[in-house]
Amino acid sequence: MANITNNFAEGSCTFEPGSTQNGDVTITGPIYQGETKPKENAPNNPSDIGSPLHLSQNASKIDLIRIMNAWYECGKVVDANGGKLTKKEFFTWVGKLFNIDLTNYDKDLSNSMSSSVARDKQLQIFKELKDKHESIYQSK
Repeated sequence: MANITNNFAEGSCTFEPGSTQNGDVTITGPIYQGETKPKENAPNNPSDIGSPLHLSQNASKIDLIRIMNAWYECGKVVDANGGKLTKKEFFTWVGKLFNIDLTNYDKDLSNSMSSSVARDKQLQIFKELKDKHESIYQSK
């Protein structure tokens, strides 16, 4: 007989009175299935992972896309097995993390880069991040 490990949050897995390990079990709340990549045909439903994060009032979706695109292109993210995610997979998870739809991240990024938006405006978020980091570093 194998050992059973309870990896559920405390109180979320309850054995019914009189049941055995193979008997009736009630599981409540969102259940993480241990998947590191979204299923190909899974809907892009941010509530799937129940993230409490949202972009603030002074943040923009396109700035998040710019930052995450640079992060991805620099090779800063891999899946749980160390393999490279597709950009679509990566943006699906970023969208879920921030509870926003990034299904059209590529179109948004392309439109931003090919529009009349000045290069300085497109790079502003990176300057803002750099300035904030320098401020933090200098305050220590």
